[in-house]
Amino acid sequence: MARLTDNSYGKSRVRLTKVVRAGETHNLLELTIQIALGGEFERVYTHGDNSPCIPTDTMKNTVYALAKRTSFECAEDFGRILATHFLESFDHVDWAEISIEQALWSRIEVDGTPHAHAFQRAGSGTRTAFVRAKRGAAPCIRGGLIGLDVIKTTRSGFDGFLKDQYTTLPETTDRILATIVDAAWDYGARTGDFNAIFDTARRTILEAFATHDSRSVQQTLYAMGEILLARVPEIDSVSFTMPNQHRIMVNLQPFGLSNENEIFTATSEPYGLIKGTVTRE
Repeated sequence: MARLTDNSYGKSRVRLTKVVRAGETHNLLELTIQIALGGEFERVYTHGDNSPCIPTDTMKNTVYALAKRTSFECAEDFGRILATHFLESFDHVDWAEISIEQALWSRIEVDGTPHAHAFQRAGSGTRTAFVRAKRGAAPCIRGGLIGLDVIKTTRSGFDGFLKDQYTTLPETTDRILATIVDAAWDYGARTGDFNAIFDTARRTILEAFATHDSRSVQQTLYAMGEILLARVPEIDSVSFTMPNQHRIMVNLQPFGLSNENEIFTATSEPYGLIKGTVTRE
């Protein structure tokens, strides 16, 4: 005997570009959306009964239709619109999860003035949003970013660590610290100006990374989270994933040269992977 104990399904990598035209001034949103639904879909799996099955192609079309029919200014708001639609439109859907990646574009400046309809990628990193709506409960919303490349050339070290018979890593109080920050923060059921919150959060993470005297990636992670929670009261907690992107000092002695923390080689793997969540008390 066998039984289906869990299931969900949906549509992934739905790409949406929305241009909001207000005369000569245009606003641009570029989103990549993933939809997941859960509910009374067991017979689709166990009996081949497709009568309750909402085609994933319908989900894709829903994205485009609602993008046209509704007004929104950020990924969080559109995620809530989509999740609410699936719960309100289909009684047998118990929950909907919407995950969104938002490309960051900023206006090109011409003679010091932001252009009305020309844009450039706004630095590294991709904005993210996640909305989970469950029938009978307020939606839970997360914001965040992925792929934020950062590096600093000093005010970072790693010493005093545990050593055993397999330890070869030398201690250092002055090293390059490089990582790619993925961060996700929880709003709970709160609403607010998600665009302003994102701008403040991204700026805070960058400033904390730059100014913190780091004894480890772990300590920097905590410092970034602590400062973020202090600055942004709408956020309940923040989770980070931070790979240690090593820069290894090159031995120049065979060439009769010294190396005073100047010449390095970047390695892609293996790498340390640091994760942590900082929560408001």
